[in-house]
Amino acid sequence: KRGWGAAISIFILVPILFKLIAWLPVPTLYSGLVQDLLVLLIFLLLNHFWFKISIQWWQSQSLVRQCLQLIPGIIILLLPMTSNFIKLCHLAWTPTLILYIGYALVIGITEEYIYRGMLLPLLRQCFPHRLMLAICIDSLLFGLTHLLINSSQLTLSYVIPQVFYAAAGGLIFCGLYLRTNNLVWPIFLHALSDVSVVVSLATHTHTAAKLSIPVAYAIGISVLYLVLFIIIAFIVRWQVRPQKRLLSDRKSTRLN
Repeated sequence: KRGWGAAISIFILVPILFKLIAWLPVPTLYSGLVQDLLVLLIFLLLNHFWFKISIQWWQSQSLVRQCLQLIPGIIILLLPMTSNFIKLCHLAWTPTLILYIGYALVIGITEEYIYRGMLLPLLRQCFPHRLMLAICIDSLLFGLTHLLINSSQLTLSYVIPQVFYAAAGGLIFCGLYLRTNNLVWPIFLHALSDVSVVVSLATHTHTAAKLSIPVAYAIGISVLYLVLFIIIAFIVRWQVRPQKRLLSDRKSTRLN
């Protein structure tokens, strides 16, 4: 009644669809792009005919304040990737590189549409008075999905840290979407944060063997990302406090 069935079905459907679409006879160069595009198309149709969740794609009020909400994400997600941005600028701009950049953008659109545009409102229905709990669950499910999708292709020593990192990023994207009411901003930040994916694909360092890391190193990175998740949770809690107060005021107004 409050969205549990829809929320659970989304979480289950995403890895299943990725696994099924992976069986399509698509050239390796285009396989990831095709997967994300088809998953996005399926969820667009599901939302139109079944979920019927209103997506806040863009609103132009207080654009300066909206841009200021990008600062935590830029500091936490983009600044540590400065070396990858430099590498990207030095790569030859071939059609293949442009394809990889488009792939990163499609990843951002697909994942933000599903997890922030659809799943987050459903979880807010499930926890109407616990906004941070809904945000944390959304982010943890986002991270766990990376485990379900990538564990069959990559080593666990590489995927587990990725899970915690994705969950930490999910917190930032949730806070940004709630504060701006624009899904475009999380998509933009998400796509930029995937610059490492573009560089890895362009430099052919994306095979399972090359992405394998020692277990002890993976544990250390996972602990670091877990601490980062907790720190970001406090930042997002402060970030969405005005939103919680606004929701409370609206409820009081309706009761009066």
